[in-house]
Amino acid sequence: MSGKRELTTRGIVVGRRSAGDGSVRVFLYSEALGLVSAIAKSAREERSQLRSHLQWGTYGNFMLVLGKETWRVKGVSHTANIFFELGERAAAKEAAARVLETVRQFIHGEEANPELFAALWQFLEALPRVSDDVLPDAEHLAALRILCALGYVGTPSALQFLGVAYEPEMLSSARGSLVRLINDGIAASGL
Repeated sequence: MSGKRELTTRGIVVGRRSAGDGSVRVFLYSEALGLVSAIAKSAREERSQLRSHLQWGTYGNFMLVLGKETWRVKGVSHTANIFFELGERAAAKEAAARVLETVRQFIHGEEANPELFAALWQFLEALPRVSDDVLPDAEHLAALRILCALGYVGTPSALQFLGVAYEPEMLSSARGSLVRLINDGIAASGL
């Protein structure tokens, strides 16, 4: 392939910006590489088949090609966008935005982190089914899982929440514990 490397990986668009005439730079949190900055040529143009798949909050399979200096988006498949899936649920959209922004805030550079990727992916998959009455608890659980994956929180009481589902009974019963564990972890890390 003359120095190029192709890769297909699950990923989540956690940011994007314009990049030259009609192109877009996406910040993709990928399962295989961690946070990747990739260019999609002509993806802002209306005729682009990639355009709708590279919006903030889109998750699915991304085909990437490594050029001399940067990754390029070659294609996408099986995508969904969390903001479209949530419809008119403003509070759920705000929760999704805060969790995606947390990833952009704490992650810099390429490095795979399977636990972090799983925490983010599972949250996005569960969020459309989470009722509004336990929505803050679901967001807190996602934040705790992200902080654990990054090594900021690692107490046994926090680790017990890593394998639990986003079920209403569990979320409501953990309400006070999640916030306390997040705050304790942030205080201990000096963030």
